[in-house]
Amino acid sequence: MGIGFVFILHLIAIGIFSGLIAAIVSTITFFVSKKENRKRNMWTALFSPFVGLYTLYMCGLIGSGMVSTIKNVDIGIGDAWYVPLPDNCQLLFIDIPEQAYIEKNGQTVISEVSQLQQLDNIILGKTESNKFFSYNTTTNELKDFTTENELIIQNSNLKPNLINAIEFYSDKRNDIAGVALIIVSIASLIMSLTAIYLTRKIIVRLTRPKVMT
Repeated sequence: MGIGFVFILHLIAIGIFSGLIAAIVSTITFFVSKKENRKRNMWTALFSPFVGLYTLYMCGLIGSGMVSTIKNVDIGIGDAWYVPLPDNCQLLFIDIPEQAYIEKNGQTVISEVSQLQQLDNIILGKTESNKFFSYNTTTNELKDFTTENELIIQNSNLKPNLINAIEFYSDKRNDIAGVALIIVSIASLIMSLTAIYLTRKIIVRLTRPKVMT
């Protein structure tokens, strides 16, 4: 699914979830609020979930987009996931998370990657067809091996520590952008709470009894 389609689905889901929260909180508010404050509290209960959750989502999405651009990792939604490798290379997943491939400057180097390990500018890995490979991102030298023993011999008799491609992607994405995404989450939460607070202030002002002169 493309980012646009996923974005629309998220907006619909947030709207439904916000509506459920608003209905529950409004019902509780109706029975527990004092009569003189009931109107403003009801309006606050109705609007706050929508304002808070949509603000949280949009701020998070914008922040994630900025992190994606700066750190060269995927934004977190859509049908493509990727992390950078040395020398303008990337590990990518499109549509099917279980099948990864490595590309350089937009050209596919090797596909159907199931396991891999990065040793500086050397990428060791295994494909879905149980073949092994060694790729030098600097020289673009790609070597294929039928067995793991052949790969070990090529790798100075050092047994490779290959991990699942999805796990590799997740670990590398967290290493590269984890702190930045946490900061974005905290900032988004602060913006969401601020939006709820301002919504409450506006409702209080609009529902304030008019003073007769």
